[in-house]
Order: sequence, then structure tokens, then C-alpha cells
Amino acid sequence: MRVVSADLWEPAPGRVVTWDVRPGPGAAPAPAVPTFNQRNHLLGAAAGEPSVWITAAFDVDGPVDVAALEAAFTGLVARHADLRVEAVRGAAAGDVNLVRHDAAALVWTRDDGPRTDTVEETRDHLVAALGRRCAPFGYPAFLPAAVSREGRSTVILGMDHLHTDAWSTAVVVEELAAAYTAHAGRAAEAASGAAVVRAAPGPVPDPGPSAGQGPGRDVVAPDDPRLAAWHGFLRDRDGALPTFPLPLGVPDGARLPQRTVVVPLCDAATADAVGERARAAGASTSAAVLTALARAVADLGGPDVLETLLPVHTRTDAATRGAVGWHTTTVPLRVDVAGGGPGQVRDTDLAATGKALRAARELATVPLERVVESLPRPLRFPRVDIFQVSYLDYRRLPGHAAAVRHDAHHVSAATRADDLQLWVSRTADGIAVRARLPAIPQATATVDALLTRWSALLLTLADLS
Repeated sequence: MRVVSADLWEPAPGRVVTWDVRPGPGAAPAPAVPTFNQRNHLLGAAAGEPSVWITAAFDVDGPVDVAALEAAFTGLVARHADLRVEAVRGAAAGDVNLVRHDAAALVWTRDDGPRTDTVEETRDHLVAALGRRCAPFGYPAFLPAAVSREGRSTVILGMDHLHTDAWSTAVVVEELAAAYTAHAGRAAEAASGAAVVRAAPGPVPDPGPSAGQGPGRDVVAPDDPRLAAWHGFLRDRDGALPTFPLPLGVPDGARLPQRTVVVPLCDAATADAVGERARAAGASTSAAVLTALARAVADLGGPDVLETLLPVHTRTDAATRGAVGWHTTTVPLRVDVAGGGPGQVRDTDLAATGKALRAARELATVPLERVVESLPRPLRFPRVDIFQVSYLDYRRLPGHAAAVRHDAHHVSAATRADDLQLWVSRTADGIAVRARLPAIPQATATVDALLTRWSALLLTLADLS
């Protein structure tokens, strides 16, 4: 899976095909309960925040068989309940709700769009369509599409964040690719007179609100140590959520166009060696990557203790592991590299980060709304964006082999930024990072220096000489 943003996406030109999906007349949707993530997302959208969409894109051989692809899309939406939710505004300010549509009542309409001639024209057309269609209010908040070509075509499903998370892109690629191949194969068999019957996959059970997300959550006592960990992290920061500690040059109150940087941090051999070194110290590859990041920040003049928020998944059972939806929460993390010198990533640092990371992930089981409700005073947001670092090993996700075979891409919208956010991806090619930052010279210089230093520290940590 290649993780990029819309501004760096390079879809080859071809014939663009899209689908619209509308609830049929007289079909009454059922009420649904938004999770904490969904409610916050909708409140931001209602206040004017730009659309935040995530797109799964992958290639298939030959021109698109539109009938087979439409059948694959309709089957995916029927299987996954979160693709059938619609956000609706309530009568009062700040009142947002969800309803869920019946898959059988949805009406699909195909639009055979233009033929594009360049990568830039194709990207601009798709990004504009995704921006229009993947807005959270109204239905659908997703865009099924394809770019058909003679040799190899691209299948696209863009979704507002309301419907999805990064993990879900892997589920979408696996299921859509398999369903498309099956439907196209049945069409070929029918044309040749063959008769082969295959069982269609059934609907994914609605997993309901994930741990740390919604109503129906576990009861958390006021003296729960998980709450105490959150309170301690925020108390030490005077109630403020983390910001990137190196200078970015963003004027107070400004939010600027986003710059995206996608670079490899290390190749597969180096990543394997980093993992071996980390395991020998009682840690994980992700802990080693975070330790190297903290050391890079310190080497560039930042603090010896890096404070950030870490998105983690809440997919703890088979239903959620195979579901399309927003199944993540956020936990606080401190990475301490004090005591080591510049350029040094010690085994004791790895061990300490491994311990801190395991403790932080335990906090994923406490609902974020319970954390917020329990705070002695409101959270402070020094910036709109929060400094966060995501780490996802795509090799462990559903359909990794399909993602490689179909050259799958996870494409995110490019919006506005006032802080640094990092998404680290581990794939068969090694470890890469997508950095989202304000598009101004100081932020560019700071982040470029950070990424260079971070990569060098991972090489040092691997010690492949």
C-alpha cells in the first residue's frame, strides 16, 4: 500500500467513470448513533472545516468492465453498514445525528465521464469530484469511480472520514478486487456458456461502537488508572494538546495550505534489522521508529522528551478486523531520550519506549469521551492541528498480497495545516513516512531536516555494516 496525498497522486489518464448512489423514494432510514470520532468530525465540518476524505485506489487488468465493477461496489456497500450511514444536521446548533440506509433501497446511477489526457488533468478531475462528493453531510459521502484504460485500469473508492480509516482502505482493496474479478469472470463464463456457481460473501456484522468510541462503552470509574494516565499527561502540559516542538514559522492563528512530503525512511533490509535490534531490547519496530524520531527532534534542538498523540486501532475481534469504518482512538505518548548524546539511539532508550508504548496502548480501552468528561478543566488547543504520529504495518492488514498485486494506494485529501502530522507506513518495501505540514519555507526546512536526520538514525540503529 502506497500512502500519499491528493497533491502527490499521479493517476494515469483514461476514461473516467463515476457512480451516484441515492436512497430510493419512500425508503425510511433507521437511526444510528455516531461514535466520538464521528461526532467530532461532523462538528468540525459543520463549523466550516474542509472535507477530509480517504481514497482506496488500485489497478486491474484491461479496460473496466463497468457492470462487474458496479456489482462489486453495490456488494461492498451492502456488506458494510458504515458505508450506509448518512450525517444529518439537527435543529439546534451543534446537533448532529446519523441515520442508516437499507442497501436494497439504494439506487445506483452510472456516469460515463470525460476522457482525460494527462496525469494532471486526471488528478484535478478526480480530486474535484472527491471534494464534492465526499463531504460528510448528505448521502452518499463516498465516490465510487474508475479510470478505464486499454492496458490497466484504476478502481477508486473515495470516502469521507465519517465512513472510514486507514485500515479500511486495505479491506476495501481486498474485497473490491476479489468481487470485481469474480463478477468479471462470471460474465466471461456466461458468454462462453460455462456454468460456475460461487457463493457471494454475506454482510459483515455491524461491530457497533468500538472501544474508546461510543455509547455502550465500558464503565470507567473516576479513579481508573487509565484516566489518571491521561490526566497526568495533560496536567504536565497545562491542559494543552501536543504541538510539534521545533519551529515551523506559522503565525499565531494562521492555518495555511498543506504541503505533503512522502519519503522512504529506510529500505526493507534496514527495517528488518531495526526490528531485530528493537526486539533484542524488548521493544518493537514501531517503538524503534518513534525513538529515532525523538532523537532526531532532540538533535535538531528540541526537547529530550517528545510528547505526541498516537492513533491506534480498536479492532479487537473478527468483526472489526474485516469492517469498513472508523475504528480508531488516540492515546498520549512520551518518548524519552534524555541521557543519550546526539546521534545515539541506545538499547535502554528502545526498551523505555517499548514500555511506554505498551502502556499507552492500554489507554485505547478507555473511551475518549470519558476522558474529556473527567477532566478538571477544558482541553486547550494551541493549534487547530494536533501533533500526532501514526504507525501502521500494512503487511499485517487484510489483503496485503492483493494490495501489492494491484499497486494499491491510500490517498488522502490535501487541506490546510498549522502543525506537523506524520503517518509512518511499514510495507514490503521498508518504512516510509507521509508528512503533512504548512506550506511555508521555515516549516519546509525544519521538516526536511527532521526527515533526513530520522532516516540517518534508523540506518545507524540497523548497523548493517
